[in-house]
Amino acid sequence: MRTALTAVLAVLYALLAVVVFGLTGVFGEFGEQLWRDVAVLLLTVVAACALTYVSLLLMTFWQEVRSPHGSAGDPEALQWHVLVPCRDEESVIAETVSAARTSFPSMHVWVIDDASEDATAQVVRDLMVFDDRVHLISRVAPEARTGKGDALNAAYRIVSAHVGGDEEERHRTVIGVLDADGFLSDNALAMLAGPESFGEASTGAVQLEVWMKNRGDRRPRPADGRLRNAIGRVLVRMQDLEFRTTNSAMQVLRVRTGTVGMGGNGQFTRLSVLDALTAEHGKPWGKKLCEDYELGLNILAQGMRTHYVRQAHVSQEALPFTRRLITQRTRWAQGNMECASALPGLRRGGHLSPSGLAEIHYFMLQPLVMMLNLVLIPLLLVLGVAEDPAGFWRGSTLLTLALGGLFFLVLPYAVWGLVYRRVTGGEVSWPLAVGLGLCNLVYVYLTYIYYVRATWRAVTGRTGWAKTRRNADGRAPVAVQLSAALEALPLMRLEALEELAAELEGRSDLGIDFVAGWAVMWPTRTARLERAIAAEDPLAIRDAIGSVRVSSAMVGADRLERAATDLEQALERGEMEACRAQLPVVDAIGRETVDLLRREVSVRRELLHSPPRDQAAPTAARMVTVPRS
Repeated sequence: MRTALTAVLAVLYALLAVVVFGLTGVFGEFGEQLWRDVAVLLLTVVAACALTYVSLLLMTFWQEVRSPHGSAGDPEALQWHVLVPCRDEESVIAETVSAARTSFPSMHVWVIDDASEDATAQVVRDLMVFDDRVHLISRVAPEARTGKGDALNAAYRIVSAHVGGDEEERHRTVIGVLDADGFLSDNALAMLAGPESFGEASTGAVQLEVWMKNRGDRRPRPADGRLRNAIGRVLVRMQDLEFRTTNSAMQVLRVRTGTVGMGGNGQFTRLSVLDALTAEHGKPWGKKLCEDYELGLNILAQGMRTHYVRQAHVSQEALPFTRRLITQRTRWAQGNMECASALPGLRRGGHLSPSGLAEIHYFMLQPLVMMLNLVLIPLLLVLGVAEDPAGFWRGSTLLTLALGGLFFLVLPYAVWGLVYRRVTGGEVSWPLAVGLGLCNLVYVYLTYIYYVRATWRAVTGRTGWAKTRRNADGRAPVAVQLSAALEALPLMRLEALEELAAELEGRSDLGIDFVAGWAVMWPTRTARLERAIAAEDPLAIRDAIGSVRVSSAMVGADRLERAATDLEQALERGEMEACRAQLPVVDAIGRETVDLLRREVSVRRELLHSPPRDQAAPTAARMVTVPRS
């Protein structure tokens, strides 16, 4: 039924395009010049295909939104390892590791430091003091900084050795990839373990939906004025709209065609599948600028199934800077163009259905389609004006152009603003949804800039890329002056550790583990508070403050508890600027408290596991927790 409806729509759109572009005389009389006739026919085919594709996306996605197909499974049936490639990520990595380990206690987090020049590695080492499931993989020159794919391949070899050689165990082990600013939703592993995902033994890889975590930020560019912040807010929202509507719709459609693609953030692959790719290619990830999409194509070429989950998500930081956004998307566009080299192998493999091959080829042809539109539409318009100026400016001709532009150029993109309102649960109002839809028209046409730049880079043989700067990069830390009342309070009442041990059946190890867990979670708590204040959301701010205040009281962090109380009082008075001013105080005290705990936990764990003087030290393989005497 869907195939027949698609065919009918394609025919209708083609006929409409023929009437608008060929028979109305907008671009001159049809049949007078061969090259112009060919150009009009090309434009007609492109327009009809684009409208058919958008209609198919809307129908498929709307059905999925109304009746989701995904269901949860048991995450404990699988082993989970997440790789986090990093290069100069000290501003975000602590929060990412903290969020992953706090939400998913059974998950191993492997941070790949690709010869960072900042404190990325030290931040991770500090977290490793508290958590033995946080690992650091350090890459140094000359192997380092040769591409994200190489960094992931290096981590694959280390994790592979860690898991061991049991084939069944390797098939049960899932390797995820997170950006250094990536957050998984709390239900991510449950949905990834579902029967449609890794609960099905034939599933080789799964991609999560992507959200923008700073979409509510009122000042995404704090160092700039109101106009630039307004532009920044729109850019951030448009990236969230893009990933949660059009990109997600493409992936939902690909679930049906069997061609789901992998993204750089939130991709998960079975270790056994990475083994199979290594056996064929020598390594799982390739050298293309979009090594993530290349991985997905190689998995499909192996005849393995890929899947997409939109009931769970990974959050990342959107870019409020136009130049950084264009640089990032140029790299993505060039990477997708490079992946076209995989098409012959996919055709020969015979693993994809006709609809799957059609979907992948249409996606790969997007740069060519963009270039055709960029050249043909202005050329034909200029020719139409030059040949018959009086006729071109007639009311009927202009009306035809306006209606044709509205139907073929505006509506296919503007409608996604309304879809965005639905998928966000009314996060934006109706007027704002309409406005975002119209902004989407401008935002989508920025792709012409991406593809032109990407094409030029490909033609000139430029394949290198610069890391996209984080929004927090380059921001100087705010100087903090504590009040006398705060200075008078201790950072930490160390006797609280003994009190905790007494409450936990007298076990010192459990008390230490409790405060270690608090320290690991601190970056998540402070980041949650920072985002709530940035969004100026009183309810979210109150919840975040409550989390800091109550947890601080539980571990005896008196100074931090008082700072959180002061922030809460500023919120109750409705003084948002005072809240902003108090945030660096809370953050600074929190970091100082964690530093104190790091030293204390290290010493206490060493004492706890030290053998009596008259006993030989146990081997690492036999080391056990020493019971409390």
